[in-house]
Amino acid sequence: MFAKLFCFRRKLSAKTSPVPRITTPPEKVFVASTASAETGIDSFSIEKTLPQDRTLILDLGDVLFHWSARELTVLSPSTFHAVVLTPTWSELERGRISEDEALKIIGEELSLLPSTIKDALSQCRNTLRVDHELIARLKALKAEMGSRLKVYAMTNIAKDDFARLKAVLPDWSLFDGEFTSFEAGMTKPQLRYYKHVLDNISLVDPTSAVFVDDKVINVNAARSFGIHGIVFESPTSLIRQLHHQFFDPVLRARQFMETNAHNHFSRIENGPEVRDVFSQFLIHQVLQDTSIISLSPADASAAEIKAAITQAESEARTWNYFIGAPVGTTQTFPDDIDDTANALLAFSPPATSANLVLDRMLANRLATDGLMLTYFCEKRPRVCPFVLANVVRLFYHYNRGADVQPELEHVRRILLNRGYLNGTDTYISGEPFLYFLACLIETNPDAPEVQSLRGPTTAALREYVGRRGNSFAAAARVLACQKLGVWAQSDLAYLKELQDCDGGWEVGWVCRYGRSQRKIVNRGVPTAWAIKALEQDATRYRTCGKERVEMLSKS
Repeated sequence: MFAKLFCFRRKLSAKTSPVPRITTPPEKVFVASTASAETGIDSFSIEKTLPQDRTLILDLGDVLFHWSARELTVLSPSTFHAVVLTPTWSELERGRISEDEALKIIGEELSLLPSTIKDALSQCRNTLRVDHELIARLKALKAEMGSRLKVYAMTNIAKDDFARLKAVLPDWSLFDGEFTSFEAGMTKPQLRYYKHVLDNISLVDPTSAVFVDDKVINVNAARSFGIHGIVFESPTSLIRQLHHQFFDPVLRARQFMETNAHNHFSRIENGPEVRDVFSQFLIHQVLQDTSIISLSPADASAAEIKAAITQAESEARTWNYFIGAPVGTTQTFPDDIDDTANALLAFSPPATSANLVLDRMLANRLATDGLMLTYFCEKRPRVCPFVLANVVRLFYHYNRGADVQPELEHVRRILLNRGYLNGTDTYISGEPFLYFLACLIETNPDAPEVQSLRGPTTAALREYVGRRGNSFAAAARVLACQKLGVWAQSDLAYLKELQDCDGGWEVGWVCRYGRSQRKIVNRGVPTAWAIKALEQDATRYRTCGKERVEMLSKS
């Protein structure tokens, strides 16, 4: 039982009671999602289906139950650790000898009195506690899955210690069955113990199962059968990973966007909400779904929200970052070319209207450098290469690339000389710059001056692959890599890990105030961008699979 107690912790397990057999194979039914990487199903062309039948196999000690050696007085923690790691203790957990026999043998092996070891065990057992919150969350997850999730316990434990677990947790309704080493006559990581469990639950497809244990060696043994293994680190991490395993990430994310429609605004980090159009433009550029965004004040009606978006689609104008009064900055705040460029890229109003705005942007150049100023305000003479990358995109979008060659050349110099590495006053990292360039390159295949940026942008992205960072930076990096064909599957996997249990992504650092440098954070933007990244990866996966089938059929 105490074989895993080290650094004041101990891991326990559960008993094998008669186990209900699963007589039918798991159904290959998935949650439908837009281009789900797992299923290849296009989500909104069919009705939602239920999750696939899944099996969860949980270790108990240091997962649901915890013991502590902090209160030990008769033995040191290191000596106690030596006791429970002896082969004799494993024999006790396999049910082959009694505890008194085990303590006698161990006492002789380690020159300890059996009574001393017994006192140490008693002290440690008195600290047994249950993580009721984690159990409640697992029950909620099981309820959400309906009848399609079976949960089993699999643990190394002596008979008497399992009885103590039963006493401290009378309600075992979470489990559909329990497997204990003392009844099986085997302990993890013996492979035949895992085979014993799989046979007894009649699990036809081990890949549909998830095994959770705090010991890597035990998890790796499960993985050898094709079971998905999770090394337990914390309750929060476990619940998040189980949601990743059991539910389609894109469908969950789209549900998050719909549930929070018209409310995907930003906020100052550890501060108030900021109702901004910038986040709405970034969301709409990738999802093209006006039902989830808003360009209107908080008290606007649905009709007013729709009317504002319709106007943005039909009539170009300059834009201000804020909806309503500025927050966290000066009392008055000017319109700027970044929000304006993103608005026109997102909604693409007619050229007859847009050209007037583009002309005004050209007139807003700094006399000395000949580059467009970020703000339509003489008192804020700032130039930002990240903003200019977006502006160049905009002018090429309206077939006016010739008008912004000075800006394009400045962007080129920033790229070649790595002037993007530390972000800018308003953008926190280099990923948005590389994403904006990737968009420019992708959408202008016939512009040689733009395509000349492909090589250095690709090289820059390869340097960025493998960095972690916040959710916005990760999503921008993956999307940019996908656009230019740069391998970034490790970053895509990391991006998936950042999805919260509610379906949305962790807060991303979208930008910051230029003067105070306070971060502006958002969940809707990284969620929208992650949806796009996952959908594009699924499309690529399906395309590759189709091409392989076609090649095989011809051979």
